[in-house]
Amino acid sequence: MKSTRKIAAFVLVAVMAMMLLTTGCSGSKADPTKTSGTVVYATYNWDVERAQKMVEGFNQIYPNISVEIVGFEGNLNDYLTTQAASNSLPDVTWGWENLNYPISQGWLYPLDEFLKKDDEAEYLPKSAMDSYKFLDKTYAVPYDVQFSAVLVNLDLVEQLNMDAPSYEWTVDEFKEYATKATTDKYSGINHLWDFDVMMAGVMSKNLAQLAFDQKEGKFKFTEGSWEKALALQKELKAVPGLVSDDLKNQELRDAGKEDDYQKKFGKDADALRESKVLMGFHGTWDMSWIKTMNYRFDMYPLPKDPEMGYRQAVHYNHAFMMSNAKYPEAAFQFLKWISYGKDGTLTRFDIYKNLVDADGNPAPDYYIPATTHPDVVKAFEAIEIVPEGVKYLYKNIDKTFRGDFYKFVPGWDKVWNEIILPKNEEIRQNKVQASAVAAELEDKANEALSEARSEFEKQLQEVQKNFSELRKKIEQELKSQSK
Repeated sequence: MKSTRKIAAFVLVAVMAMMLLTTGCSGSKADPTKTSGTVVYATYNWDVERAQKMVEGFNQIYPNISVEIVGFEGNLNDYLTTQAASNSLPDVTWGWENLNYPISQGWLYPLDEFLKKDDEAEYLPKSAMDSYKFLDKTYAVPYDVQFSAVLVNLDLVEQLNMDAPSYEWTVDEFKEYATKATTDKYSGINHLWDFDVMMAGVMSKNLAQLAFDQKEGKFKFTEGSWEKALALQKELKAVPGLVSDDLKNQELRDAGKEDDYQKKFGKDADALRESKVLMGFHGTWDMSWIKTMNYRFDMYPLPKDPEMGYRQAVHYNHAFMMSNAKYPEAAFQFLKWISYGKDGTLTRFDIYKNLVDADGNPAPDYYIPATTHPDVVKAFEAIEIVPEGVKYLYKNIDKTFRGDFYKFVPGWDKVWNEIILPKNEEIRQNKVQASAVAAELEDKANEALSEARSEFEKQLQEVQKNFSELRKKIEQELKSQSK
C-alpha cells in the first residue's frame, strides 16, 4: 500500500501470530524457536509499513530471527546493482523486474534444498514454479498472483437488457456482448491493446501469450492461435465505435478540435468511469482504481475458445533470497513467510483486512495469494470484498499459462520490441497478412531468443560452478567473526 495509508489493528496481528505459535509453524518439522540469525529484508518504500506488521507476526513464531527492513525507491534491479557495488546486498527481497539479470550476476540463492524439506511447497502453483527453474536450479518463489481479466459493468449489462455473462463465456459470446453494447451512446470495450497477445494463449491447448511454447522455449506463430487472436482483435476493431479508445485522436485535440471520442461521450469524458463502456480489458492489478467505480462490476476471465477449454493468463510477482545470506535457513523461513507460507499468508490477509486510509477510516483490501494450501483457499473465499470473478480465477489457477514472460525469459523484451511488435503493428494496420509473415517471423524471433538464452545459460553455468566456493567463504567469515 502507499505510504499515505496507515495500518491498524496491531493487536489482531499479534493475537493471530500467537495462535499460529501454539499450533506450530505448518510445513516445518523443526522447532521454529531453534532457528536464529539476522535477515535484511529489502522492500519498496511504499511497502515498509505493511512489512513491519509482517515482521511482527513472523517474530511471534521465530523469536530468534532478527529482521531488518530496508526500503528502496524505483527499479529493484537498479537497487540491487547499487547494493552489490558496495557489497551490501539484502538477504531477501521481492519484485516484478526481470529475474535473469540478478541470477546471471550470481546474486540469487538456489532454493531447492529448502523446498525439498518443506511440506507446504506442494501447494505452490506449477505455472509459477516451472518458470523459476534454470539449469535444474530453482531461484525464486511466487510472491503474489495477478490475472489478465475483463472488467464488466454489471449495471450497464442490466440497463441494456442483457443477462450477466457466465465466467465460462466463449469468444462468440464476448463478441456478442461487445457488439450489442455498441450504440451511438455506448461502446463495447475501452481498448484492445495486447488483447491478441493474451488471447493467443487462450486459443491454444498448450501455448501461452504470443503463441510461446514455454517447454520448448520457442514461438510458434505457424501453429494457428496467433493468427486467430490477431483476427479476433481486427474483427472487433472493425466495428465502428466498439472500441472507445480508438475514437481518440490526439492530433485533433492538439489542434483545438473535438475527436470522435469527445463527440460521442463529451469533451472531458472518461467513458469507462462514466458507465458508457460495457467492458474494460485490464488485469487484477488495476483493482486499486477499478474499485472506485460508481457502478456494480465484476472481473471476468478472458473468453474461452470452446475447442480449447478454459485457459487464462496468470502473472506472478516473485520473491527470492540472496546468495550472500549469512543465515540461509533464517532467510528462507522469512522468504517463505512473505510469499507462499500458509501462516504468513493468513497474517497478510489480516493486515490487508484492517487497513485504514489517511483519515483513519476503514479501507480494507486484499491480495491474491501465491499458494493453494486448503486453509488459504478457504480464507480467500471468505473475503467479502474480493469480486466473485477474481475468486473464480484463483480457484482455477491450475488452468493458466504465464502472461509475463518478460520477467524470466532471457531476451524477451528485446525480441518483442525489436522483432515481433513492429510486425504485429503492420498486421493490425492491415499492411501485411499474418499468414504471410508467420513462418519468417517465427524463425527470426526464435533465433534471437535462442542466442539470448545461450548467453544467459553460459553465465549461469559459471555462477553455479562458483556457488559452493562463495558459500564456503561466507561461512568462514561468519565463523571468524563469532570467535
